[in-house]
Amino acid sequence: MNARSDKGPARAGRPVLFLLFILAVLLSAGAARGGSLPKVTVALAPDTVLVGDRITCSIRVDHREGETPSIEGIDSLSLKPTVLLVRRQASTAAGAGNRRVSFEFDLAVFSRERQSLPPFTVVFRNSAGTVVKRIPMRASNTVFVKALTDSSMRELRPIKPPLRPELPLSVLLPFFLTIFGITIAVLLLLFFLKRSVRRSAEKIDPGQVALRKLRKLSSRLSGGMPPRDCHEELSNILRSFLENRYRIRALEAVTQEIELDLEKNAVPGIDNIMNLLRQADLVKFADSRPELEESRQSLQKAEELVRAARTEKTEPDK
Repeated sequence: MNARSDKGPARAGRPVLFLLFILAVLLSAGAARGGSLPKVTVALAPDTVLVGDRITCSIRVDHREGETPSIEGIDSLSLKPTVLLVRRQASTAAGAGNRRVSFEFDLAVFSRERQSLPPFTVVFRNSAGTVVKRIPMRASNTVFVKALTDSSMRELRPIKPPLRPELPLSVLLPFFLTIFGITIAVLLLLFFLKRSVRRSAEKIDPGQVALRKLRKLSSRLSGGMPPRDCHEELSNILRSFLENRYRIRALEAVTQEIELDLEKNAVPGIDNIMNLLRQADLVKFADSRPELEESRQSLQKAEELVRAARTEKTEPDK
């Protein structure tokens, strides 16, 4: 009976001890978990580069919610001669009540041999922006930077002249033949176009063109055109007819030169032609003022000279 009464209290105390043990484990786990934060991890990649290449520095900070971490000491001034290119930051959840912030720095290294990050500080601020903790860091991560050239070189190598391209004859010959064929085709085209234009010009009767212009000029004179302007227009029509009919330079030549060319070609009616041209010169240069009837007579004489020249041109064909 006594033995049974001793075992009873012992069994009753076992659940209490078990609950105390579970509570102690939970408290120690929470204390261990809380004591491990904040946690800072640093990584550099790649570990070997050439001068001027880019490396990425990753700093991961695990912290409690309600705190905001930042990095001080990694900037353009502290990194020289290394250059800071890009800075990125991202925050994610890392369990109940914890967060993880990742800082990434893209750096361009320009110093040789083994390089490491400068000392930096992880600063924590609360929601009000007050600094609550500062953790100084000195990362042991290093990067080996190799030179672009061999260290044994003591002088520049001579510059080699550029190599001339070797074009085979099978490529050059078709090219030159194509250029030659295009040139011949263009010359033939220009020849036939010039010949066609010349034939078209020969088919045009300069006498018919001159008579049509004289009739229009007569109509304009009857409609009130000043006689002075009529004589100037008459001179241009007559000069154009002589140039196209007898192949002489009449539009840009003076009256004396036209007379010499007409005499060389034995043109009939030279005196009448020259009288009309001289009369037009007097109106243009000597300020002569012809009458209306005088202008009509000049137009009539010009029409008779053109008709006579057309008859003289067609008679040999008969």
